[in-house]
Amino acid sequence: MTSPSMTNLEQTASRLLSRRKIILSDIRARLHSADDASNLSLMNHLEEIGDWAEADLLNDTEIALLDNELAELRDIDAALLRIRTGTYGICIDCGDSIPPNRLQAQITALRCIGCQTKADKRHGLDRNTSL
Repeated sequence: MTSPSMTNLEQTASRLLSRRKIILSDIRARLHSADDASNLSLMNHLEEIGDWAEADLLNDTEIALLDNELAELRDIDAALLRIRTGTYGICIDCGDSIPPNRLQAQITALRCIGCQTKADKRHGLDRNTSL
């Protein structure tokens, strides 16, 4: 079982930290914009004209975007922890190395391609995992 070199790990940690900073900034901006007068005005207007479906759609979209950003943030934090503990790049299921091209494409990957495919099938996500 081969793990990524120290230089690669430092570069990976730097990429993860950069992405983490961007996500946190996006989350802060999204949360602060909820109090923005123009957003409140739009929501009030939609409620006044009775377009609840549109208002609900806007709220649901914001919640979904925040949920996706928070999930990515959790994945990044977990990958940074694996780097610190020396388990980054090692499949959590079989213990084999995760191929570098997979880590390049999916920096927070937990599993090798074979184990990810099996996990997807177990969870009803029957798709062809690549990289």
